[in-house]
Amino acid sequence: MPAVIDGGTTLTRPQGLADGGGETPGGAPYVRWVFAEAPSARTDAVIAIGAGLEIGRAPEGGLAVGDDGWLSRRHARLVPRNGGEPGVVVEDLGSRNGTYVDGRRITERTVAPLGAVLQIGGSLFVVGTTSAAPASPPPPDFSCRSWGMRQLWDRVLSLAASDLPVLLLGEMGTGKTRVARLLHERSGRCNGPFVSHNCSALPVNLEEATLFGVVGGFIPSVKEQAGLLTRARGGTLFLDELADLPVPAQAKLLDAFDPLDPGFLPVGGAKRLRTECRLVSATNRDVFALAAAGALRHDLLSRMVVGQLVVPPLRARREDLLAMFDAALAAAGVEGPVVRSVEVAQALLLASWVENVRGLETLARRVALGEAPTPAMVKAHAERGAGVSLPPPPVAVAAVEAAPVWPPSPEELLALLAAHDFNVSDTAAALGRRRETVSRLVSATFGEGGRTAAQRAFRIWQASGRAPRAGQIDPLFALFCDGPRTPEAEAARRAWIERGEA
Repeated sequence: MPAVIDGGTTLTRPQGLADGGGETPGGAPYVRWVFAEAPSARTDAVIAIGAGLEIGRAPEGGLAVGDDGWLSRRHARLVPRNGGEPGVVVEDLGSRNGTYVDGRRITERTVAPLGAVLQIGGSLFVVGTTSAAPASPPPPDFSCRSWGMRQLWDRVLSLAASDLPVLLLGEMGTGKTRVARLLHERSGRCNGPFVSHNCSALPVNLEEATLFGVVGGFIPSVKEQAGLLTRARGGTLFLDELADLPVPAQAKLLDAFDPLDPGFLPVGGAKRLRTECRLVSATNRDVFALAAAGALRHDLLSRMVVGQLVVPPLRARREDLLAMFDAALAAAGVEGPVVRSVEVAQALLLASWVENVRGLETLARRVALGEAPTPAMVKAHAERGAGVSLPPPPVAVAAVEAAPVWPPSPEELLALLAAHDFNVSDTAAALGRRRETVSRLVSATFGEGGRTAAQRAFRIWQASGRAPRAGQIDPLFALFCDGPRTPEAEAARRAWIERGEA
């Protein structure tokens, strides 16, 4: 039977295939096959990990890609990560050309988190996790392969069913306007107009006239005109760059969307008109910081964030990225495959994409003009403007400084120690505790070896996804970091990863 949830061929089902899912990142892990140099490979296949998956030219009951010259016979093994964040544990099986996680060659068992890019031979895989199928499939031009985009689409469907105001948060170029259109198209107002306006483009001193309209003859230089709220009657008004809306106009906009009596008065008018449109707004700035600084009214903000949607940046959509690039190339008039090497595909997947979707579409237009994509060209394009000072990223809730939890779990303690180069004094300062207190905690958790014991425990945690305690470190270090590749040792490693029993 094929070990594929959707798409793909030439695969055999590994043992313990699980098709389970969930509404949180705790679903069953999989890898999406996003690129392959081998002619016979079918990319965009979702391959379940099950209890374990081997990849190679002739693996033992796993994913076989016989015509990939970069693969060893048994190249790599993937097993689900148990506990904590979703992901898989990747192990190189002594391959000739190595196994890479996010561009780095691994020499020991390594945890690949959700969204990590795996290079195994001439193929690229992205780690994903299952979730329930949406109530309605997304449109073809709105890619929802990644977990974050599937969750976004579910929220779009949920909020579209209501008539509440929605605030879209996300970095520059993530596609907030497209999401606003989807909210309109899936709502009960889909037969009405969708009116979009950028608040940073409102004419100076004519903000109210633009929003609410003008009665003829009131302003000599301005003819009678319908405002944005009138033009959007029966449909949706989308205000982009909300943070740039002038403060004087904010009070009137607040009144226009009063839930008890929504209405507005055109400039020069004597009759109040009823507001009959839904409001969707968007920004790439931290609106809560702006409200605290007085640049945005608190009462307007609270009225506009009844529903919130955070649009993920492109670097968090690696499962979608190559398919989106192919769609952008097709829209630019490019026919046939452009990305033919694993190096270029990996550069696309691992780039930071400062301009997000907008930058990806611009790159496609450059290719349409005859530029051949290379790893260096992709990196330079995707990261242009990275040195420019950008506004703080948007957040869904106001930031609150949380006190460190005491005592930290072994995993939290290891992460803090590693972040401070295993310096106990610096770790104690981060925890707000005395050095002697943290030193005793480290010894009680990992043994009397101090810094050395903690470093060895950290390497075991990296290799297995489980943090050991005192008395377990020496045998586990020998098993995971220095141990032989025998069937007995492999069984012991799997037992520890799955059940904490070595």
